[in-house]
Amino acid sequence: MPREPRRKYEFEDTSSSDSDNSASESESDSEEMKTQKTRKDHAQVLEGVEVMALDKNSSGASEASKLGYSSKLISNWYHHRCLQQSCQVRWSEFAVVDDEEADLQKRASQVPIIHRHEYKNKHWITSDITVQDASMRKVLDKVLHKYQDLDLEVINYTFEPPFMSLVHRWDDLKKYQATTEAGKLKNAATALLAFLTPVIASSVLSHALTKKTGKVNFSNIWQIFPQTSSTCPAAWVIDIEYVDWNGEGSGFATTSVTMQEFDGNRRVQALPVYPISFIADVEKTKSAFIERGRKFESLRGYKYMLCNGTKILLETEKPEQRPVAGKVCVDAYAYYRSCNIVKPKLRSLSGEETSDEAEAPDPDLSDTPYEMDFSAAPVEVSTVAKGPAERIENLQTLTDEQCLLSTPWMKGFDMKAKEWCELQVSELQDMTWNDEAFEKLVLPEGEKDLAWAFVENKSLSKTDFDDFIPDKGRGLIILMFGPPGVGKTFTAEAVAERSRVPLYLMSAGDLGTKPSDVEKSLERALELCRMWNAMLLLDEADVFLGTRTNESLARNELVSIFLTKLEYYQGILFLTTNRISSIDHAFQSRVDLFLPYHDLTNAARRQVWENFIDRAGRDKFDINDESLEKLSQLNLNGREIKNLIKSAQLLSLKTGGKVPMDRLYMLADKRVQALSLL
Repeated sequence: MPREPRRKYEFEDTSSSDSDNSASESESDSEEMKTQKTRKDHAQVLEGVEVMALDKNSSGASEASKLGYSSKLISNWYHHRCLQQSCQVRWSEFAVVDDEEADLQKRASQVPIIHRHEYKNKHWITSDITVQDASMRKVLDKVLHKYQDLDLEVINYTFEPPFMSLVHRWDDLKKYQATTEAGKLKNAATALLAFLTPVIASSVLSHALTKKTGKVNFSNIWQIFPQTSSTCPAAWVIDIEYVDWNGEGSGFATTSVTMQEFDGNRRVQALPVYPISFIADVEKTKSAFIERGRKFESLRGYKYMLCNGTKILLETEKPEQRPVAGKVCVDAYAYYRSCNIVKPKLRSLSGEETSDEAEAPDPDLSDTPYEMDFSAAPVEVSTVAKGPAERIENLQTLTDEQCLLSTPWMKGFDMKAKEWCELQVSELQDMTWNDEAFEKLVLPEGEKDLAWAFVENKSLSKTDFDDFIPDKGRGLIILMFGPPGVGKTFTAEAVAERSRVPLYLMSAGDLGTKPSDVEKSLERALELCRMWNAMLLLDEADVFLGTRTNESLARNELVSIFLTKLEYYQGILFLTTNRISSIDHAFQSRVDLFLPYHDLTNAARRQVWENFIDRAGRDKFDINDESLEKLSQLNLNGREIKNLIKSAQLLSLKTGGKVPMDRLYMLADKRVQALSLL
C-alpha cells in the first residue's frame, strides 16, 4: 500500500443555499461544479505526492522559506489593456488597477519628497514635486508665508515647473537655513536646498539675471510678478488691486493689464507695469506716491478745482485721451448718480467683507514688498458737498501703505466741455478765484449791486416756503437781455466768482433741438447744479423763451419742457437773450429779476478797453490816456474789444516789442468800417 499523503487538496462545497434568485443559483451551481471537477483533476494528478496546500492568491513566501527558497515562491502578474486601445499593454501584480495605485501611495507616503517625472521628447523631465516630510513642510510654511494667492494646504505642498513661489523665495529659504539653530528644522531646510538646487537651478539663475540686468524676455515675465500662470501664454494678464473712491467710501478695486508677446529682451521699466523694486530710488518713489495718495485722500467727496493736463473721457464707447485746461468738479458720487450708473463695489480696506462687497473680488495683497497695515477705523461723516445734495461719506484716514496704492485718477466733470472724465490727481490744482471780475464788471452801480443782492440773499436764505406745492418755485431766475457784447455773460461769471461757486454755462446748442434730448440735457444740468450748489447760465436761450404759436408744435414742446423743469429748480439761473420782446408770457411771470443791458457808452467803453489791456499786461502796450479816449469813441462792444486786443498781441509777437497805438487804432477802425458795410 502506498503511503498516505500528509495533505491533499480538499474540495469544499461553496454553493449558495440562501439565494432567492433562481437564475443566479443555477449559474453558481454550474461554476461550482466546474471548480469541483478541476480540483478532482488536480487531486488525481497529484495522487501519491505530498504537497503543501497553497491558496491561489497566496505568494507562498513562508512555504517557500520552508522549502529553502529565499523569496516568495509565486508572483502573480495580470495583463491589463488600455480601454482606449491607444497605449501599450502592461503587466501588473494587481488584478485591480486601483489596488495598485493604493499600494503605490502607501509606499510613497513614507518618503520625504516625491519627485514625479514624465517622458517627453525622449527625456525624463520633472512633472511636479510633493513635500511630505512634516519638518520640511514647517520650513515651507515659514519661507512661503503670505506669498500671494498660495495656500500650501490646498495644493498639498505640491509644486510644478517653473516653481515660481520657490524661485521668488529662494533667497529666503537660503537665509532661513543659514540662520536657524541646529535641529530638525535646520536639517529639513538643508535637505530641501540639496534636493531643490539641481531641480530649479536654471530658473533661479535666470531670475537673478533679470534682477541684475533689469531686462526680461516674454516667457519669463512671471519672474517679476508673483503668482502668475505656470505656462507661457500668448499674452500675460497682470491683475492689479488699488485703492479707489466710489463716491461713498474708499476700498480696493481691481483692474488688469495685458502684455502682448514680444521678441527678445525688454527693459522691465519699459513694461506697462512692473514691481517697484526695479526702480533705482525706491524710497524716493514711494514717498512721491504716498504724497500723491494724500492728495487723493483730500480730493474725496466734492471739490471744485483747476486742471491743466490730460483727461480720459468716460462717456465714449472706448476711452479717449483729450487735453483739459480749466475748471473741473471732482465728484465720483455725482458721476454715478447723474449717469445712472451703479457705483462699483470695493473690497474693504480693513479686510472685512461686508454685504456691500458680496460680489467684489477678493485677491490677497500679502506679497507686496512691504507689510500692509489696515488698522485705520472707518469714520462716518455726514457732509454737504457745498450744496444741498446731502450724502453720507466714509472719509476714513488712509495709512501710508494705502496712499501708496491709491489710484492716480479721479472722476471729474470738465465744466467747459460738459463731459465726465478721469483726471490725473497730480494735475489737479486748488481753485484761484477772480475777485476782480465783479469789480471790473461795467454796469451801472445800481444794477450791479441789485444783481449781487439777489444772489447773496438767495444763498443765505433758509426758508422752505415759496409755493403751495412742495419744492416748486424755490429757485432764483435772472433774465439778462440786450445787444451782444455788453457784459451779460460776464455778469453771471463775475457773480459766480464772487460767490465762490461753480458756474455751469450752457448754450441752446448744448441742449439740442429734439425734445427728448433737451429734457435729458436740462435734467442733468439742473441736477449737477443742485448737487454742487452751482449757478446755471443758459446763454442765448431765445429758442426756449419764445412765445408759443400754433405754427410750430415742436418749438412749443421745447418751451413747455423748459418751463416745467425750471418750475422745480431750486438754484440760481441766469438767462441771456437778445430778443426780449418775443418772450413767452408764461415765462415772464417766472422771472425774479430783469437786467436790461444797453450799448456801451463812451465811458463804459473806455473802462472795457482799460480792463482788457490791464488783463493782457499794460506794459505790452504803448498807450496813454489820450489814446484810450480816442479808442473809446469807436462804436465797439466788449467782445469786439477783447478780440482786437488779442489780434494786436498776435501781430506784435514777431517784433517782440510793445503794441503801438497806431496799430491798435487801425485794427479797431477797420473793424468798425467793415461792420458798417454788413
